[in-house]
Amino acid sequence: MFTLKRELNLKDNELLEFAQNESLKTGTIEDKLLHWDFGPLMSMKFDPEAKNYLFSSGAVPFHWDGAFFKEPQTLLFYCTESVGEGGETLFVNTEKVWDSLTQAERNECEGITLTYETSKLAHYGGKITLPLVQRHPITGKTILRMAEKVQTELNPVALTIDGASDPEDFYQRMVKKLYQHSFHHQWKKGDLLLVDNHTFLHGRLALQGNMSRSFKRIQIL
Repeated sequence: MFTLKRELNLKDNELLEFAQNESLKTGTIEDKLLHWDFGPLMSMKFDPEAKNYLFSSGAVPFHWDGAFFKEPQTLLFYCTESVGEGGETLFVNTEKVWDSLTQAERNECEGITLTYETSKLAHYGGKITLPLVQRHPITGKTILRMAEKVQTELNPVALTIDGASDPEDFYQRMVKKLYQHSFHHQWKKGDLLLVDNHTFLHGRLALQGNMSRSFKRIQIL
């Protein structure tokens, strides 16, 4: 899923209702939307005193949401402000990356295990170990869980690669493939974007002149 709606004017309660209707779960709002200590709706914008790179003005490497807590099925982004260039969100469809690999590359990937580790300085953190090659929980298609290292003073994320003869070479080759298949979305106020959190990885370009860029995010179970 990658669905874009434009020029919307939605209040928080309308966003939450919309998001619940997109969930495949039944039950209460807690069953349908991922809740953190601040609730299901997160406001994301530049913070000069940020302790996490997500709220800085710099670029954000490719990742998927909920890795250190609970993975949502779908991500909802609703842009509340965006002026000029900068802060574009990068997306890559890992199903297409997998389809582009040779059989030898696929065999190599299937033997890879990744360990990610970061301190909890915002709303997530911890240590996880998982296979690079996985199956989409709904469609059964092959997906890749290849997040980039986060090399910043703000909440860095370390990556250990097991199963590769040369881990750094493997990492560089895979990251290159992610960017070769990526595309970016330049935000406009009122944009609402729904993205499959299993199929797609996402990141962000540096804010540059678009320091006012801000949006609301909901993680749909």
